[in-house]
Amino acid sequence: MYDVVLFGGTDEGHKIADFLSEQKVSYVVCVATEYGAELLDMKNVRVGRMTAEEMADFFDENSVRLVIDATHPYAEFVTENIKKACKVKYIRVVREDVQADGTYFENIKTAAEYLEKTTGNILITTGSKEIAKFSVVADRAFARVLPSEESLELCKNAGFKMKNIICMQGPFSKAFNSALIRELDIKYLVTKCTGKNGGFTEKTEAAKENGVECIIIKRPTDESGMTVSEVEKMILEWL
Repeated sequence: MYDVVLFGGTDEGHKIADFLSEQKVSYVVCVATEYGAELLDMKNVRVGRMTAEEMADFFDENSVRLVIDATHPYAEFVTENIKKACKVKYIRVVREDVQADGTYFENIKTAAEYLEKTTGNILITTGSKEIAKFSVVADRAFARVLPSEESLELCKNAGFKMKNIICMQGPFSKAFNSALIRELDIKYLVTKCTGKNGGFTEKTEAAKENGVECIIIKRPTDESGMTVSEVEKMILEWL
């Protein structure tokens, strides 16, 4: 039985999970993969993707009173399923949007089409989920993805050479990004607009400093919700 179900292996999710562990409230954190669970390093974690129907059943079976959605800003399909499944109080945790100099695209598909017409090495930092869409430039692109077997397989299936797959856990400093850009002779850096907690500023500043064009994927929607501090305050009042 859980009072609170928290979705998300994001930095915001980690902070809220730590906060919940300090409170006298029963909760569980839902993450998609074993890797996400390992990063949380908590006992009360449920691992595995769920459909909207499975989520609804899980909420009912555990008499859940509150659902907190701290999934990634670009995980729109997951958020849609959580909303669909919810019959109880729902809170979306939002990440502050940060703007930067660069060329903005509506989605990864249009960004890949643009890059296909360019020359020079590319550093892709948008994750492995849609890496297949960059297969058209895989011969001169480097993919920086999470260190998991799933990420590695997705990159290999998309046509990336093993030597061009960088499996590391971020976020990374501006200095590290700059060093990588220079070492790999990068001309284009691809990133999502992930905000301060996602290392966005460190990537865009490194790109600017090294004369690299920053290819920025816009967020899918302008979401409304609460910040981490607002969620914590609400939970204290709710308790």
